Amino acid sequence: MNHYFEDNLKVFKLEGKLHKKIILYYANYKNHIKVRHPEMTMNKIEEILNEPDYVYKQSRNSTIFYYEKNILDETYRVVIETYKRHVKHVITAYNVTAEKGFTVKHVHCVYDKDTFIDYEDIKKGYENDMNYFYELFNIAE
Repeated sequence: MNHYFEDNLKVFKLEGKLHKKIILYYANYKNHIKVRHPEMTMNKIEEILNEPDYVYKQSRNSTIFYYEKNILDETYRVVIETYKRHVKHVITAYNVTAEKGFTVKHVHCVYDKDTFIDYEDIKKGYENDMNYFYELFNIAE
């Protein structure tokens, strides 16, 4: 995990499944996440962002994303929000308890690991498929 300094503050550079530029201020990690949610580690946050089970939003227009992952029968959530145009930042990360399970936050699912199909995978599958080409352009073999 890379880091840099911005205005004398340590900032971690992270990457998510859907968002390639995510930052986490070390001060936020140390003063909020580790204090209020001691079960969260930097490795766990990175794993949840890289390989989530689900990513939710409150609505289509919401700028807040909820990355969730089940790890050893526990559900963990990392909340990110738009920071600058194409950059998100981690607001908080925590273990989801029974009372915080499925909520209004889960209205709009933007990623589900069981049904997500990456466009690049589809493209590779059809790249050298001549039957697909013939069918697509109605060309007889």
